[in-house]
Amino acid sequence: MLVFNCTKAAAEFFSVTRKGEVLSCLKAAPHKTIAESVAARAFPADVDPQEHDGTQWHWVVHCVTVKRKKYLLVMDYDSRYCLTFLATKKGDEIDFLNMFEKMMVSNFTFLANKKGVDSVEVDLAIARYNDTFTTCAFYLRGDRSVQGHLNEVAWHLEQQCYDGMLLMPNEFIDFSVFMGKFPRNAKGRSSHFFANDVFIDTWLQDLDVEDSPVDTTNLVYLSDYRK
Repeated sequence: MLVFNCTKAAAEFFSVTRKGEVLSCLKAAPHKTIAESVAARAFPADVDPQEHDGTQWHWVVHCVTVKRKKYLLVMDYDSRYCLTFLATKKGDEIDFLNMFEKMMVSNFTFLANKKGVDSVEVDLAIARYNDTFTTCAFYLRGDRSVQGHLNEVAWHLEQQCYDGMLLMPNEFIDFSVFMGKFPRNAKGRSSHFFANDVFIDTWLQDLDVEDSPVDTTNLVYLSDYRK
């Protein structure tokens, strides 16, 4: 399950008002912090968690405005790799998911090719991703550590845009890879790490798992828009 934890700015982006009613894809988070959700893993009442390895991939979504253009910053909670792209249609989570997956796969493919990974292994990793992650959920919840790294990305994005606005997919990939070269630290890590390395390892190693049942309450099914 993909879990999109949205900052207040992102929550505003995913909300629209129609006929006086506020519509949003965001639901109440099952736990106060992302760390608690990662540790707990929510399973249906009739499933024994000890018999399954539930797979959740947490991301933190932020929205910033640079020179009157809105950008979405979507950072992997674990690797701190940040996908950056122009904001999609306001309040449309399906449009967002479409762009998110295109950018995520493109970033992975670029990094894998740069690392010399065989194209067959790249295709297998993408297929494992599609099989493993079939649902997603949106929560209003942030993380102080991730927010610090998102603020750094936002600062560099603003500086970059003053030299020339980022508009094309290849420009966003180059920017994400550039930001992934900065050493990061996070609670629970014994030493600094680099987002590019952890992100690529997630695809090539951590995704080699079997899909497992999870709580399907308030989920968006990715098959509804994947082609």
